[in-house]
Amino acid sequence: MADRSSSLRGWLEPKLARSRRWAASALIAAGVTVAMVSCGSRTGLFGPEGDFFSGDATTDASDAPDAGPLPCVPGRFTFELALTQLMFVIDRSGSMRFTLGGVQEAPRNRWRWTVLRNALRRTITTFDDEIAMGAKFFPEVLTNRDLVDSERACRTDTGVGIAPSRGNARTILDVFDTTDPLGGTPTAEAIRQAAQFLTQRRSVARTMVLATDGAPNCNGNLDARTCICTSAGGIDDCKDTPTRGRYSCLDEGRTVATIRDTAEKQKIPVYVIGIGSTERPEFLEVLDAMAVAGGRPRPTTPRHYNVQSEDDLTNALETIRDSVAKCTYLTPSAPNDPNMITVEIDGVVIARDQTKTNGWDWVDQGFGELAFFGEACAKAQGAGGPPAVVSGVVSCE
Repeated sequence: MADRSSSLRGWLEPKLARSRRWAASALIAAGVTVAMVSCGSRTGLFGPEGDFFSGDATTDASDAPDAGPLPCVPGRFTFELALTQLMFVIDRSGSMRFTLGGVQEAPRNRWRWTVLRNALRRTITTFDDEIAMGAKFFPEVLTNRDLVDSERACRTDTGVGIAPSRGNARTILDVFDTTDPLGGTPTAEAIRQAAQFLTQRRSVARTMVLATDGAPNCNGNLDARTCICTSAGGIDDCKDTPTRGRYSCLDEGRTVATIRDTAEKQKIPVYVIGIGSTERPEFLEVLDAMAVAGGRPRPTTPRHYNVQSEDDLTNALETIRDSVAKCTYLTPSAPNDPNMITVEIDGVVIARDQTKTNGWDWVDQGFGELAFFGEACAKAQGAGGPPAVVSGVVSCE
């Protein structure tokens, strides 16, 4: 009997969560002012009441329609912590076989690939049941035979390998154990495909984490005779075989533009982790440009999360984890003017900071998503004590 009751609750709770969300949307749309709205009206998309995506890339665990942008309703509200849909975009190119110091011939346990796997194991398992995680690895799984054709060595299939869902940590880590780094670095295309997948349906608090060793290439439209060559042999490796060499050109412009479009137009912030890369200083500059374009740079130089040890990588992932999981909030009413809102933490007004250094700023105003940065992020987490109360006043003039 107990098993039957548990099954019934498991089936019914997501339905009730969606019903509550529809009811809240209907109240707001009808112009009813809701004072001090409590948490829970939208977290059902990502939290204990149901995942937004689960299973393969075409499976949607929620049968609720997209609610659309929020209307503006004046009043004082309590904001709810957003449970995030997090997509890892992970470099599986041949250079991920290098050590953090750039040594090319090394045992597997010293590869950048392995260092990344170990750091992910330390961090993502800690929030496996809280955040819907997915992963897009690039390029696709290759063999040595694929390397004779530059286009095949850069292959990036449509969609993502692991669709976001809670409980995905083990599935993501298994990819590191069952595949090897090989081929080019089609970063721009991987980001584009991941963003396209996330925007098939609107979700709240979507975030990407790009982990790469910093040399995007695989753009066949570049000129091998004049480009910055990412091959270990330098510019001659590109010039000697220009038809193939163009795929080894540094693809900075397209990659930065794709990340900027993802962050600004599709409202999906992109954190950038650079693994190693000190052997080529120009790669570090590209990583900084990518981080700034993604809207989540570090406040100081370097602007990307620069990783030179496994501990560095673990610390970077923990920082990103806390920012994503504990500092992104949802308002139940979205102002028409982005500045017609007062945001408070435990009753103290927090200034809006569009540089995203210390304060709050919009992630997606239309859907009521905002995030805290710097000291304000720490305050929102409660600084080791009970969680802070995040609230505010929305005006609709």
